[in-house]
Amino acid sequence: MKVGLVFGVSELASPEAFREEAANFVRVLEQDFDVVGGEIIQSRSDFRKLKEKINFNDVDALVLFPLTGGTEGFLKEFSVFRRPTVFYGNPFNNSLAAAIELREYFRDRLIPSTVVKSSEELKAALLAYDDMKDVLDRFLRARIGLIGRVSPWLINEKLDIPYTHISLKKFYEYYEKTTAEEGWEAVKEIVENAEEIKEPDRESLAKAGRVYVAIKRILEDYHLKGFTVGCFDLIGKIGTTPCLALAMFNAQGIPAACEGELNALIGMMIIRKFFDEPAFMGNLADFDENHVVIAHCTAPLVSKYVLRTHFESGRGVGVAVEFPPGKATLFKIRGRHAVVAGVEVEGNEFLESRCRTQVRLKLEDAPEFVDGTLGNHHLLAYVDPEELSDLLSELGFEVMLY
Repeated sequence: MKVGLVFGVSELASPEAFREEAANFVRVLEQDFDVVGGEIIQSRSDFRKLKEKINFNDVDALVLFPLTGGTEGFLKEFSVFRRPTVFYGNPFNNSLAAAIELREYFRDRLIPSTVVKSSEELKAALLAYDDMKDVLDRFLRARIGLIGRVSPWLINEKLDIPYTHISLKKFYEYYEKTTAEEGWEAVKEIVENAEEIKEPDRESLAKAGRVYVAIKRILEDYHLKGFTVGCFDLIGKIGTTPCLALAMFNAQGIPAACEGELNALIGMMIIRKFFDEPAFMGNLADFDENHVVIAHCTAPLVSKYVLRTHFESGRGVGVAVEFPPGKATLFKIRGRHAVVAGVEVEGNEFLESRCRTQVRLKLEDAPEFVDGTLGNHHLLAYVDPEELSDLLSELGFEVMLY
């Protein structure tokens, strides 16, 4: 196992006073692991120089040892590598205090992190990360993108992880290079397999297909494995929505979220990466004592579907998907927190006053769940709730299982 090691010393302290302690620490760690680095740094400038010298992207885990307090500001920069991280702290010179502060910073960025204070604990933590290497790599190394902006009504949206931002201006450049013929060819099979086409005409369908083609080319050019798009901004500019494109991508195994929500995208990525299933992102539309209803205008094409317009605008192409009955999981991620509930898909509703796909879920004590959840958008997936809860915990989330 290749382990990246870095020591931190405050600018107010002399690194010479810690050379022997650092050298001894390296010798102990080298008995069990392939150690990379081992330098003492004191500033962001030192971090930048070390970053040029050593590629920490190649290590399996990081060990950061703040030998003193006052090191948090530059040691936190190692979060950019998104590697499982163990913080070593001792009872002297505010070392442990700095380690705990740093751990929370990394966890807020969804990087699995822990604090230890002995060589035995350190070895155990690193070996645990090594056992989970494949799981963690699939989660930590996926490239995701945001097209446009986070929708302004998502007032609880906050996610401090790296992503590629593609401006709407850039999206429009890709869109303008598509043709109506390309758009129609992209959706032709989807149209042929629809149970019914209610409002959209061929021009609307071709335009929705052009959105799909433009996004597909963006994913290829930017090497993205999943994305979210600020969808409502497209309506005024090009007169359509990406609802159909998102439904197609999710059916093809590419996680695709709407309204620019990154938290929902992370949840979709987890479901796809670890369970090879799509996830439906929906609004909480209604609830009673033992049921909730979630609804949205895009959903993975997992079963029979009808092509309609987007509900709020009456434009574009939305989808009304009939979700099959069965056991499933309803969950919500916000930052490093998650709520998970086992549900049963009972059927679909078809009210004209809601988004097009409407799924009715049996959920015991639904009012309690609604009272304790983390915001509006939830994800529905046909996976076991306890398995998902355990996985999220392993990935560093704080999980409430209902």
